[in-house]
Amino acid sequence: MTELKVKNVGKGLGLELPQEIVEQLHLGAGDNISLERMAQGCYRLTSKSDVMAEEIALIEGYMHEEDA
Repeated sequence: MTELKVKNVGKGLGLELPQEIVEQLHLGAGDNISLERMAQGCYRLTSKSDVMAEEIALIEGYMHEEDA
């Protein structure tokens, strides 16, 4: 588990992501990330590339099922 610190950013709040998380999510300045609420009050942080990879894997799975 990685602990994030909430900081003041302008008139709002922001989170500082550790470099290892930035690298794992392949993030750069100006990129968008999604915070998804999961079951039992948990949250999941994803980048667009992660979401796209999941969608491609699902599509490929369906395509292979049709071939069988």
